[in-house]
Amino acid sequence: VDRIVKIADRIELEAGEVFIREGDFDESIYLIETGQVEVERGGITVGTIEAGDVVGEIAFIDRRPRTATVQTCCTCVLLRVDRPDLLRELSDDPDLLMEFVHAVENRRRVHVESGSEVTLDKFLSSVTEEAISHRAIHHPYLLALRNGELPDMKWALADFARQYHGYSSHFPRYLTTVIARLELSEHRAALMENLTEEAGIYEQGELEELAEIGVEKEWVDGIPHPALFRRFCMAAGIEDSGAQNDSVEVICWREMFLAVLSGGSTAEALGALGLGTEAVVSTMYQHFLPALEILKVPPSQTVFFPLHAAVDDHHQETLRDISRHYAGTEAGRTDLLKGMRKALALRAGFWDWLYLRAQTLGACDRNSTTTFGA
Repeated sequence: VDRIVKIADRIELEAGEVFIREGDFDESIYLIETGQVEVERGGITVGTIEAGDVVGEIAFIDRRPRTATVQTCCTCVLLRVDRPDLLRELSDDPDLLMEFVHAVENRRRVHVESGSEVTLDKFLSSVTEEAISHRAIHHPYLLALRNGELPDMKWALADFARQYHGYSSHFPRYLTTVIARLELSEHRAALMENLTEEAGIYEQGELEELAEIGVEKEWVDGIPHPALFRRFCMAAGIEDSGAQNDSVEVICWREMFLAVLSGGSTAEALGALGLGTEAVVSTMYQHFLPALEILKVPPSQTVFFPLHAAVDDHHQETLRDISRHYAGTEAGRTDLLKGMRKALALRAGFWDWLYLRAQTLGACDRNSTTTFGA
């Protein structure tokens, strides 16, 4: 306490003043010198904290948005210390620093035992299950591909290759859009690792895992994922898959998805890219694997699909951990869910269009003046 007093800002507040607001991002911790404060979560009072105790410890330890709103119940005197300042002050005494961190961590465990963290994990599990069960992931088009039930399977695979390339080739752009929006450097660094995989750079352990599922190192090492998809396009008989051939439906999907990633909150962007995309890819691409046998090409030519069914599980874990950071508030949970549902709705609409094209061998678009490269 003496060290806190030495560097803290003393704040005097009247009754009813809010000094921590749910959803805000800051890393200050407060020691209540006199008075009493009230804690609200989602507009509901969940408890009070008395003089001599601390508040703000969850954001201090976990470095995530505030999980509750805190306001004074009466005239209060608070000591406010920013996280970097306190860590710097205690850096000359490792034992004291460790004791302080343990004390604050014990405070955080009280919240875990009270159910707030359990609720958070249940939320993420629930929305992930919703995403995996969504129509976009088990669309009739995907099931028809898997079961060989389309009128001309080779035509359908070639059409998928031509159209989907205009979305998938922009994945590094989607990833960098989200990276640029993250507040914490460690979150940005974690997603940068995903970006290096998109560029075809893998650690030895990842290459060994891929080898276990039949993906040879020389098929993927050093080869960017867009190049792997172009390899699949060539195997499907599509030699020219450039942007000039993108259909208006592809352009709309890509631009609307980018609008979700860049236009809403950071939580919404994570919901779209993480829960609504990376969390479902490994399940969704399983539908393509049986259909690829129709092409009768070496597995190295279609490695894009088994590769993503494997490495995207790692991407999903990274994005889920980052999403957990933003799921501590009601607003954050709402935006994660909103972003996820937007991404899935966009994908389902794209599959609707491809399914109609596959059933009519493209005749549904032949008289359209707004579709290019059809």
